[in-house]
Amino acid sequence: MRSLSRNHAPKCSLPCCTTQVGYHKGYVKKDGSPTWKWKTFCEVHRTVLRFEVDEWLLSKGCENRSGYLGWICRDPLNTSLTIDHHDGDKLNTSEANLKVLCANCHQKKTKAFGDNKKRYSYTNRMFSDLFEEV
Repeated sequence: MRSLSRNHAPKCSLPCCTTQVGYHKGYVKKDGSPTWKWKTFCEVHRTVLRFEVDEWLLSKGCENRSGYLGWICRDPLNTSLTIDHHDGDKLNTSEANLKVLCANCHQKKTKAFGDNKKRYSYTNRMFSDLFEEV
């Protein structure tokens, strides 16, 4: 059985955390190649310290209030905030690449800029040491 090596895991998306994240259960595509999806936050920030993530999101609010995406955010309460990787690469967790958007703006941005078409283009970057025998 082969599993993913943690050497290539991205860092937690919370700017103050440098812990590597895990991945959701992988699967094998029809062509036989393995694929997976990295998690956004490390296990500690997904469970025990989830309040830190929520506080960080609320402190930033939807960054589209200024209308930089081409429309003005219509959710003044910021009820459902998400993290958008501006360049579409979930492995790039630099603070400059992370944008906090409400769910509506994030969905509109994904459709308007075609992020859903390139969504997992980064998942199959194959390195010789990406998988390890267990």
